[in-house]
Amino acid sequence: MATPEIKATASQAQLGMSSASTNTQASIGLQSIGSSVGDAAASGDVSAVDLSTGLPDPDLMAAAAVAPGAGGVQQALGLGGSSKSATIPTGCIRRIGGNPTLVAAGSQGCSAAATTYLEIDYDTGDTAKVTWTDNTTSFDLKIEVIAGPWTGTNLHYTGNVTGSSSASVSVSGAMMFSRNGSVVHVNADFNITYAVSVSLGSNSTTVNINVNGTATDHIGLVRANEHWGLSMQDSTSGTTDTTVIHWNGGIGVDVLKQDGVTTDHSVAFNLNVNVTTTTSGTGTGTATWSAGGDVEYDGAVAGNIVSKNNQLYVDWTDGTEDAFDPSALLGPAGV
Repeated sequence: MATPEIKATASQAQLGMSSASTNTQASIGLQSIGSSVGDAAASGDVSAVDLSTGLPDPDLMAAAAVAPGAGGVQQALGLGGSSKSATIPTGCIRRIGGNPTLVAAGSQGCSAAATTYLEIDYDTGDTAKVTWTDNTTSFDLKIEVIAGPWTGTNLHYTGNVTGSSSASVSVSGAMMFSRNGSVVHVNADFNITYAVSVSLGSNSTTVNINVNGTATDHIGLVRANEHWGLSMQDSTSGTTDTTVIHWNGGIGVDVLKQDGVTTDHSVAFNLNVNVTTTTSGTGTGTATWSAGGDVEYDGAVAGNIVSKNNQLYVDWTDGTEDAFDPSALLGPAGV
């Protein structure tokens, strides 16, 4: 029976599930940024690298990673054989004379230490170190942020590319984010494998992401064991845009004790969520939801997830009901 203690623990776990999903999607976005910079540097032309906005906040980073048709995803999938060089040059990409320019280590303000990595100096003050090698079927990418709100982030990606439409990537390391005035703070570790694929139709784009692995939130004191898939299709017919989103799988959340290691209780969210949104040329839109699944507490079902009037709820085993917000799982189109 769902007791007040179980519900309180489930609420903490749901926050951990949401942060794990957003942070995982943000890590995919960060990989896309690093990959596109590395590809530009290897090609010998960095003029198109955007230095103006710096590294976006985690929710915007996540949105860029999973939005159907996002150039970042397709750029990342283009790795493997697309470059003229197997290893990116060292030095710094910084604005010189108004344009993004690749300069040698120790010259024009570039750190003399940048002889083993590529440093990206954003106009905002964000600074990241990137090392990257690739061949026709795989790539190795390391991103370390040494200045700006993402300072302390140090992630290592290894990936295998299949043709021009899919890639499987493993990421490990730490993600850190803290900005004055922002309620979002991240201190997380990853050991995740994700597969991304993009397919193009005559009037549609579909992005599929499948995630397996562990993400630990040291602020929320939760460890999320992720095994889920997210599919988003964006299509256009005349002046009407339709987005269809499917989220299927589960996230098991270990709520940790104050030592940050020992499991206090475990909550598992097993979900099958479908959302269809339609937007007309006038800007008006509709959304239709359906969902099924359950919430488990220490291995026993404590509630069922249901859809009523396009809203999601948890029907607890004690006969009560609470709203359930899956927006962080579904990405920007599901909000």
